[in-house]
Amino acid sequence: MTEETGRSPEVTEIPPSETDAAVTTSDDEAAAKAPTVVKRVVCSYHLGWLPGEWLQTWRRLDRVFARANLRVKATLAPLEDLPADTDILVVPPELRDDAREAVPVGTPILVTPASAAAGAFAELVSRLEAGTDFTAEKFDPEVEKTKPKIVSYRGHTILD
Repeated sequence: MTEETGRSPEVTEIPPSETDAAVTTSDDEAAAKAPTVVKRVVCSYHLGWLPGEWLQTWRRLDRVFARANLRVKATLAPLEDLPADTDILVVPPELRDDAREAVPVGTPILVTPASAAAGAFAELVSRLEAGTDFTAEKFDPEVEKTKPKIVSYRGHTILD
């Protein structure tokens, strides 16, 4: 539960349309019920105002995906300039309304304060691993070590 809203963090989704409630099943409906493959989760903020705790929230999300061996990119981007391939948007409670206007209809929004982000990210990873609503591609770290890695340098600093 969060101190600010008194509610636990949640993933807000646009409700399904009435056509999805049909009794008959077809190939289209079976494909629509398949879990969404998540490749990019964006932690967002307002352009010109990035609180330090939200920067740490993004870094925490990136580490959570790496520890879970999920091939999901955690990105830090302002609401005014979101990547086109945003699969899930993560925002603090004060940006909830602005986030709904910034993303296309149907994009899930995870609303959580920075103080409760660890629990929200653990729940997100468990949902991705369960594969009911969302899923993500897993990778084997031993196989990844054997693959060639492209590294760019600027002086003595490695650029990712």
